[in-house]
Amino acid sequence: MSLVAYSEYVNCDLPEDKEKYLRLHLLSIRNHVKLLSEKNYPGLAAFDTPDYVLLFIPIESSFSLAVQNDVDLFHYSWEKKVVIVSPTTLLATLRTVASIWKHEKQELNAQDIAKRSGELYDKFVGFLEDLLDVGNRLEQAKKSYDQSVSKLHTGKGSLISKVEKIRELGARTSKNLPKELKDKLDSEEAD
Repeated sequence: MSLVAYSEYVNCDLPEDKEKYLRLHLLSIRNHVKLLSEKNYPGLAAFDTPDYVLLFIPIESSFSLAVQNDVDLFHYSWEKKVVIVSPTTLLATLRTVASIWKHEKQELNAQDIAKRSGELYDKFVGFLEDLLDVGNRLEQAKKSYDQSVSKLHTGKGSLISKVEKIRELGARTSKNLPKELKDKLDSEEAD
């Protein structure tokens, strides 16, 4: 920002000139605030920009003179989304902004963690439901297997006893029932 009026203010001796350059200095600051506000940096979609723009006045005494003589300057610039800083306030302001960004990033991370945790929980519940369904189907398959095996070789009317009778009656076969099934059939018939 221009400090020409401030320089003239400091270097002049006449009170009426001092008043004139003071007004020009204050007007220069307000015009620069207005100019920065009109650029609408916070509205730039292509960049992740803050809501406020910093106007740095590099000479502390220039900043003090403006603030002492225009009590509405901070309010005016705040409404325009411009924060006026000087060498003594710049570092503190930047650290405050960095801290706010850090907390904002942590908040966004916490929200992302919460979202992902919910998705993980839902996926886990779905997995458990599928696993229980697999268990139920395995039980149904085991039950069907047991029923089929029972029909095959349990009791006098079992399929094994019937086909074994056919063999005993003289049917020509090239194979025999497995020994374990034959032994099981013999033990069941003995009971």
